[in-house]
This record gives sequence, structure tokens and C-alpha cells, in this order.
Amino acid sequence: MNQAMNQSMSQTMNNAAKPTPLHRPQATRLYEILEASRVFHVQLLAGVVARREAVRNANFSELRRLEKSESAIALKLAELDRARSEESTQLAARLGLAPKSTLADIAMQLAEPERAKFDLVRSELRNVIEETQRQTSVVRQASERLSAHMAGIMQTVNSALAHAKVYSRGGIIAMGPNVVSSLDIKS
Repeated sequence: MNQAMNQSMSQTMNNAAKPTPLHRPQATRLYEILEASRVFHVQLLAGVVARREAVRNANFSELRRLEKSESAIALKLAELDRARSEESTQLAARLGLAPKSTLADIAMQLAEPERAKFDLVRSELRNVIEETQRQTSVVRQASERLSAHMAGIMQTVNSALAHAKVYSRGGIIAMGPNVVSSLDIKS
């Protein structure tokens, strides 16, 4: 009898912890955070594409301008990520889920019209992030190649200007301090 009563009480407590479909908490704030993140990631992607073009044209002033712009976007994304983490933890608790539940777990607990909207923004955000990562990888490789090319040019210029033609252990011309000398021919 006690066992049946304990099971009944624990089942009642579990049911009380989980919201019923009519009383589900809304995910409006989390949706707004995810949508804002998506918008900023789209801006970041546009900046990465512009940076790719600037690297292609070796436009260093444009690269500096884009770097400042991307830094501002990255700061906003960091703020939004903190807000997303806090809001998803709170919403998960209100839904009776573990505090570190995934967005997919949270979406499964939402009512249908809200769930579809939530899943759509999650999917769009994931796609934009993946595309940004792909484009960033391409730009990183192009930047590394440009840097290696510029280093090669500098080495060629240094070797043309170096009078001693002394090579270092690394196989490149060693550049010591410039020596300026003169010859007095009056005496």
C-alpha cells in the first residue's frame, strides 16, 4: 500500500513539474535572441565575403576597416550568446528539462506554432554559421598565401639590397644592422 502511495505521489510531483500543453512557457525571448544572432551572423558573413575580395585585391586599408567592423559584430554576438545561454537555461527549467538542454530539446516541448517558428530560426542560424565557417576557412587560406607571397617579396628585396650575401642557418639572407660608411679622400 505504501509503495503504491509513493508511486502515486512521485508521479503527481513529476506531472506537476512538467507544464501541460495549455500552460507551456513561451520561448519568445529566446526566439528574439536567436533571430538577432542570425541577423548578426548574416552581417558577419557579408564581412567575410568582403574580406575575401579585399585579400584578393591586396587592399590592406579595406582589410583594416573590415576588421574593425567584424570586431564590433563579434562583440554583439558574444553578448547574444551569453543571453541565449541564460535564457535557454531558464526556459529549460520552466519546461522541466535539464538546465543544459539543447535548443532541439527545448523546441520539442513548445506548442506547435511556436515550435515551427523556433525550429526555422534555429535551422537558418545553423546554416548561416556553417557558411560563415566555410568562407572564413577560404579567407584564412588566401590570407596565409598572401602573407607568404609578401614574405617572399620582402626576402627578394632584402637579398637585392644586402651587400654581404651572408646566409643564416635557415637558408635566407641574414639581415644585420645597416652599416653606413664613408671614405675621406682629402687627406
